[in-house]
Amino acid sequence: MLQPENILISVEHQYVLKMLSGLKTAEVRRRQLRIQPGTRVWVYSKLPRGHVELVATADEVVAASPRKLWELYETRIAVSPTEFKAYLHGVDIGCAILLRDIKPLQPALKLDALRRISRGFHPPQFFKRLVPHGSELNRLASLYASS
Repeated sequence: MLQPENILISVEHQYVLKMLSGLKTAEVRRRQLRIQPGTRVWVYSKLPRGHVELVATADEVVAASPRKLWELYETRIAVSPTEFKAYLHGVDIGCAILLRDIKPLQPALKLDALRRISRGFHPPQFFKRLVPHGSELNRLASLYASS
């Protein structure tokens, strides 16, 4: 059986907290994300927090108009209609990553620790595929195993 793919995404800390509380189980993106269901999604909380704080599984990835995404997933997106419209302004097709099995990393992995593991590491603006058996994924997986 194939191992699941692993990606890293960056999310504002306020939304990471909503994911951890179970309120936010759909992450919206301005561009289509080409990943398979079962992909492990590692979530980096943007600066000033600067930590990889959780891991989840992509249950499904849905590409649709902003209006359709809102109709389908309003309660799972956990943002106001105003925030949603502002974020997707000018986008014809957006993307929702439907998340399940959201788990906090204990302890969260700090940005400076990631940079020690992987020289030149920069948090992704869109997303980053993590290399199987690479230093970043090995460190994250070790935290996941101990959480």
